[in-house]
Amino acid sequence: MPADTALSPEVLEALALPRFTGLDEARAAGRACVWGGEPLVIETAVDLGEQHDSTAGTWFPRASRQAVAERARRAFTAHAPACPACRDEDQVDCPLGAELHRLTLVYTAVRYCSRCDRQIAPDEDHATYQSQQASGPGGATVYTHSRPCQRQR
Repeated sequence: MPADTALSPEVLEALALPRFTGLDEARAAGRACVWGGEPLVIETAVDLGEQHDSTAGTWFPRASRQAVAERARRAFTAHAPACPACRDEDQVDCPLGAELHRLTLVYTAVRYCSRCDRQIAPDEDHATYQSQQASGPGGATVYTHSRPCQRQR
């Protein structure tokens, strides 16, 4: 994540950033998602910023885009009902709610159904297929709704 979008301590707390103590070496070093443990690559990893730990010193946690989106969505869902500013759709002055919502939007993969061309919601059941080119390398990931597609009106 660019330096100008560093996450605040409040957002990291809402995302439940784990403490350094107890993490395996790959997660602590930022080579694996701090939450899920899956290996990360530079192009897709989300930098969670410089963190300070009393026993370990400075560390730099990273996460997968999917983990950040899911944690932000869960944190916003838990935060919004108790926050008057988030409950009022006309107000946009809750920095925590706004940042959690932004993280959800930025890091949620957008998928479209190859049958009906409608967007598949993050919590909607879908199937994933790998299609191969008739000749040569390549292919694409294709998504479809798990249930019959609804007709567009």
